[in-house]
Amino acid sequence: MRSSGREWSQIKRTLVLMLGIALLLVTLSSATVQCADPSLCTMEIRTDKHQYHLGESVQLYMWLEVDINPDLPGIENAQLQVELWRPVGPMVTLAPREDIPLRKGAEWDELLLTLPVTEDSFRNTGVYVVHAAFLSQAGATYCEAYTSFIISRSGFGKDPDTRTLLVTSRRADVTEPFLSELVVWLEAAYRTEVHLIYQEGVYQAYQSGIYEDFDVLIYYATDYQHPPPHELVKDLFDGEGITNKKVVWIGYNLDTAREYLPLYGLGYETLSPENGSEELLYVDSGVSYTLSQPDPICVEVLDDELARVRATVEDAPVIVSAKNAHFSENEECFYFVGFHPTSYLAPFGAHLVFCDILNEVYGIDRGRFALVRLEDIHALTNSEHLLSVTGFLKDEGVPFTLALIPIYVFEDGTKTHISWNSDFRGMVSNALLDGGEFVLHGATHQYDGPTAIDFEFWDEKSDTPIGDSEYALQRVADALIEIEFSELKPHLVGWETPHYKASNEAYTVFEEYFELLYEHQYWGFDLELLPYPAQRENCLYVPTNLYYVKGEAPQNDVDRILDEARLLAGLRYGAVASFFYHPSLGLEGLEYLKKIIWGLQEQGWIFQPCSHFIEDK
Repeated sequence: MRSSGREWSQIKRTLVLMLGIALLLVTLSSATVQCADPSLCTMEIRTDKHQYHLGESVQLYMWLEVDINPDLPGIENAQLQVELWRPVGPMVTLAPREDIPLRKGAEWDELLLTLPVTEDSFRNTGVYVVHAAFLSQAGATYCEAYTSFIISRSGFGKDPDTRTLLVTSRRADVTEPFLSELVVWLEAAYRTEVHLIYQEGVYQAYQSGIYEDFDVLIYYATDYQHPPPHELVKDLFDGEGITNKKVVWIGYNLDTAREYLPLYGLGYETLSPENGSEELLYVDSGVSYTLSQPDPICVEVLDDELARVRATVEDAPVIVSAKNAHFSENEECFYFVGFHPTSYLAPFGAHLVFCDILNEVYGIDRGRFALVRLEDIHALTNSEHLLSVTGFLKDEGVPFTLALIPIYVFEDGTKTHISWNSDFRGMVSNALLDGGEFVLHGATHQYDGPTAIDFEFWDEKSDTPIGDSEYALQRVADALIEIEFSELKPHLVGWETPHYKASNEAYTVFEEYFELLYEHQYWGFDLELLPYPAQRENCLYVPTNLYYVKGEAPQNDVDRILDEARLLAGLRYGAVASFFYHPSLGLEGLEYLKKIIWGLQEQGWIFQPCSHFIEDK
C-alpha cells in the first residue's frame, strides 16, 4: 500500500478483474445445464449504457426471437429467470416470471427491467453480470443470454491506489448518516475505492474470505445490539495473510474478539473515563482535541511491545495500534478506535486524530502546508492596499492566490471589464509579479446587487439557486473571455464560487471547466471538517478551513486562526491550514495579516499556492 509499486498493483488488479469477468462469463455460458431444444428461441440482453453511478437507473433490454420452424413445438408455459451476479456477495434473482407463452415466429425487442441504482442493491462498485434465461416448467433451458455493466465509484475520488472493504450493520437508524460520511471521506481524501457490505442480511452479508481481495478492512460498529458474525471476527484477526493488510475496528463489539486480542497485546477489560472528560490527548503529538461523544470505549494494553497507545481520555487508551505476536517484525496491522469519528462532530475536534491515523493506514504523508488567498480583487480595489499586502508576502517568501472578479457592475448597471480597464489590469499584473496566481471569483460576483457583496448564482432572499446550467455556463464563459483578452490566462488556476453557493447543475459546469475549486466542499457529508483537499471525479476542492479575518474584531480572528492552526499542526501526517484575507482592510489590517503569517511560520507551516495540489501541473 505504500507508494512504490502502487501503479503495478493497480494494473494487476485491473487485469485480474478483467480475467475474472471473462472466466465468469465463460463458466456461466459453458456450465452444465439441463437443456430443452435450444433451437426453439434465441435471445440477447443489453443495458442502455455500460457504466452507472448511484442515483441512476439501469435499463435492461431483451431481444427474443422464437423459431418459426413448423416441425418444432411451440412454448406455452415458459419461465423467465433473471439473475444478477454482484462483485461482492451472493447472486440475486430479479423478478422471475412464469407461464409465458412464446408464439412461433414471435420477435420481441423491449425494456425488460428497470433497476434503480440504490445503495441497498448496488452498494458495491465493480462489474455486475446479468444472466437471463427462458426455462421449461421442469427447469430445462430454452435460451439464455448474458450482459454486464459497471457501477463506478460515487462522485468522489479519482484513480484509487487501494481497495477498502467496509463492513457494518444493516440497521440504518444506527448507521446513517455516519456510515455514508465515512465512505465519502475515504473516497474523497484517501485515494481508495470503497466496497460496503453488511455484516448480516438476506442477500448481502459478510462471508468468509471476502477480505482477501482488499488492502484495508474497516469494521464500523455503530450497532451494539448486533455483534459481528464469527466469520468476520475470525477473518479480521486470524485470516490467511491478514497481517499483510490493515484492519481498523471502530466502536462497539470488540468483546466478540476477546480470544484473539492477546495476540495483539490487548485485553478487553474496558476502561471508562471517571470524570466524563471531553478531551482526547493525541499521544503522538501531545495535543488535545475536543471529544464530544458521551461513551468512548477504552481498552487495556497488556503488552506494549505489541500494542501502542495513540490517544487517551483521562489516560485510558481510546485509540491503539498493534502488531501480531506471530509477525512482530512486520508493521502494525490492527487499529482500534474507541469512538465513532463521524458522529458528534465539531470543527477541529477529535475526528482529526482519526483522520490522521487513517493516513498511516493508507500510507499517506501529506505535509504541513499553509495557504493564503486575497479575497474580492476587483476594479475598485485600492491598488496601494493590495500591493502593500503582496509586497509583504513577497518579502516573506509566501506565495498567494488572488480571488479575481473580472467584471465590476456599478449600482446604475454600468460595468467595467478587466480586459479594457488598464488600471485594473495593471494592478493585478503587478500583484501577480509578487509571487501570486489567481482563481476566478465568479464573473461579476453579483446578480441584482453590488459586486463583491451580492451573490451571483444564488438568491439569498428565497434561498434558491439562480438560473440553470446554461446560466452558469454563460457566466463562466464571460469570465474566461475577460481573462483571455487580458492575457492573464497563464496565471489562472481555478474557480471560487461567490459565497460558495450555487446549484448542483452550476457546480457541474464549474467542475467541467476548472480542475480546482478553491472553496469549502458543500456537498454534504461534513467534508468541510476534513483538513485536506477533497477529490471529486473531475475536480479538486481546496478548503479555506481557517476562514478569514473580519473587520469588526480582527485580533480575535488572528487568535482563533492561530489556535486552530495549532490543532492542525498536531497532526503527525500533515494537513492544510488555509485562510483568506481582504486587502480592503487597509494598511491597518496588514498588521493583523503579519501576525498570522509570522505565527504560522513559528508553528512550522510551509506556505504553498493552492495550485500545489493540482497533479501534473
